[in-house]
Amino acid sequence: MIRSLLPQRLTFRFLPEAWPLIRHHPIIAPALKSVRPRRRVWTFHDTASGLLSRHDWALCTGREGRFSVQGLEPVAWSGLPNMKSSERWVWSRKGLRPETTLLEATPAANLDLSGALLPIYRSDFWQLQGEQASDDHTIRVTLSRGSVQAGELAEAVCTLDLMLVRGDVRSLYGMAQTLNDLPIWLTGETVPMRGVRLATGLYPDGAMVKAPVFTGDVTVGEGWSQSVRGLLAAFLTLQPSAEQGSVGGVHQMRVALRRLRTILKAFRPLFPKGAFENEARVLQKIGRSLGNVRDWDVFLTEIVPNHMIKEARTEFTQFAEERRSEALRQMRQNLTDPRITSALLSLGQSTEDPAAVFGPKLTGALLEDHAPVLLDRMARKVQHRGRHIGKLSDRQLHNVRKALKGLRYSIETVLPLYKGRHLETYMSHCKDLQELFGRFNDAATADALVNQAIRERPDLAEAGDAIIRAAHQDRKKILKKLPKRWKNFSKDAPFWCE
Repeated sequence: MIRSLLPQRLTFRFLPEAWPLIRHHPIIAPALKSVRPRRRVWTFHDTASGLLSRHDWALCTGREGRFSVQGLEPVAWSGLPNMKSSERWVWSRKGLRPETTLLEATPAANLDLSGALLPIYRSDFWQLQGEQASDDHTIRVTLSRGSVQAGELAEAVCTLDLMLVRGDVRSLYGMAQTLNDLPIWLTGETVPMRGVRLATGLYPDGAMVKAPVFTGDVTVGEGWSQSVRGLLAAFLTLQPSAEQGSVGGVHQMRVALRRLRTILKAFRPLFPKGAFENEARVLQKIGRSLGNVRDWDVFLTEIVPNHMIKEARTEFTQFAEERRSEALRQMRQNLTDPRITSALLSLGQSTEDPAAVFGPKLTGALLEDHAPVLLDRMARKVQHRGRHIGKLSDRQLHNVRKALKGLRYSIETVLPLYKGRHLETYMSHCKDLQELFGRFNDAATADALVNQAIRERPDLAEAGDAIIRAAHQDRKKILKKLPKRWKNFSKDAPFWCE
C-alpha cells in the first residue's frame, strides 16, 4: 500500500477545440516534448445507496502499465493549493474487482461495505504528462481529454493539471499566471465529483458559506490569507452545482463572491493604491451574472407561489423559466472568461505571499489593531448613504442595503476578535435592518421582473397586476417600519469603539 498526500495542484478546463493551442503553448510545449500519450481508464465503485460517495470517498480500480491498481481518494477538493490536506491510498493487486479488506487501514474502514460494490461510473482519458523543472521548483503538467460516463450519461472533459512536485506553491501560481492568454478556466470539480453528479444528479450545493474563525493574535497577513483562500475555495467548490442550475448552488456561490468582494473593500485602506482594482471589476461582472439568475430563482420559488392565483401561475412560470435559462446560459459563458481565472489566480497568489501586498511590517501587525479603522470606514458608508432614510428613492435604498450587507460581512470576518453584550446588540440591530431591506429588495425585484414580463408578453398583464399590487403593499409596510429600525441601528454606538 502507498499512502500519500494529494499533490498541491491547480486544475483548468477547456473546450476540445482549444487542445492544439494549449498543447503548443510556449510554456506547456517544452514540458510535453517527446511525451507519448497514455490511456488511463478507471472504474469507480460504490454501494447501491452511494455510501462511499456520501462520505466523500471514491474507490476506483484500473491499470498502471502492466499492473492492476486499486485506489481510494476524496470525491471533492477545494480547488486551491494549501487548503485542507487530503490523502490517497493506492494498492497494487491482481484483478480489477475492488477488495474491501484493503480498506482496513483507511477512514473508509468505518463504513459498512458488507453489501455488493457496484461499478457506478467510469473515466476514460488520453493523457500527455511531463514536467517543467528549474532550480527552485518542479511542476508536473498533465493534459487530458476524454470522458466520464455513468450508465447512459456521458460528458466530454478536457483538463490541464499543474501539480507541484517540488518547491513553493507560489511557483505553481506563477506558472499558471503565464497561461492567462489561453482559453482555460479554473475549476474545482474533480473526476469523482463529475461521476457522482452524473450517476446521482447530486452535487455539493447546500453548505452555507461562513466567515473564517480567527484567534485574537491573528495578523493582518494571516487574516487576509485565511479569508480570501477560504472564499475562493467556496467559490470553486460551488461552481459545478451553479453551472448545472442548482438554486442553492447559485445562491451560495453568489454569497461567497459577495463576501470576497467585501474583503477587498474592507482591506482596501491597507493596500497600495490601485491594488486589486481589476480583480474587483471582474468579480463584480460575474456577480451581476449570478444575480440575474438568482432574481429569477426568487421569482419562481417565492413570488409566484405566494402572490399569484393558481390559475395564472402556469404562463408566468413558463416565461420566468425561459428567462432563467437565458440568464443561466449567460452566467456559464461568463464563468469561462479567462479574465475571471486570472483574477482568481491573482487573489490566490496573494494569499501565499501577503507581504508582497501589505509589506512585511503591516503583514505581521495584529489584525485587531487595524480592525476598528476598517470597520469604521464601512460603517461610515452605511450612515452616509442612509441619511434622511425616509426620503430616499428606491435606488438609494438599494445602495444603503448593499453598504449594510458589506458592513455585516466585514464584521463577521473579524467577529472572533470581539465579544460582549454590546456586540450582540449591534449585530441584532444590523440583522433586523438587513432583513427589512431584503424584503424591500424582493418587492422591488418582483415589480421589475413582472413589468419586464408584461412588456414582452402583454397577455400577462392581468395576471401580473396581482404581483405588482402585492409588491406595492409590501413596499408600503416596509417603508413604514424602516425609520424605527434605522433609528435603533444608528443610535447604537459601534462595539469596536469601546
